[in-house]
Amino acid sequence: MNALLHMTRLALAALLVSGLLVACATTPAAPPGTVVTDEQAAQVQPGSSRADLLARLGPTTSIRFTSGVEVWRYLLPPAAAQAGAYGEYVVVLDAQGRVIKTRRAAVVYQISAKN
Repeated sequence: MNALLHMTRLALAALLVSGLLVACATTPAAPPGTVVTDEQAAQVQPGSSRADLLARLGPTTSIRFTSGVEVWRYLLPPAAAQAGAYGEYVVVLDAQGRVIKTRRAAVVYQISAKN
């Protein structure tokens, strides 16, 4: 009986270790924020409402200032030539909830396969 219990414990330990190794070898997830395509981002124009923005791009990481101005941060997916390099798409809304400015940055977050 002790031998069976010992073998069961060893098998469970081996299963746990192999699961941890697989988790370490997988590609890391995207950084926080909603990933949108260039085509989706191109649909947002100055004057668009908060509701339009939510409908087109969805919710994401945002900051609201005491002035009422909001900054919403979206991520642009990595290009094939830059695997793991996420771009950024930022939308600024005025206190009335209208888009007043957008900005793109090519690479703001780099994911490496090595941890």
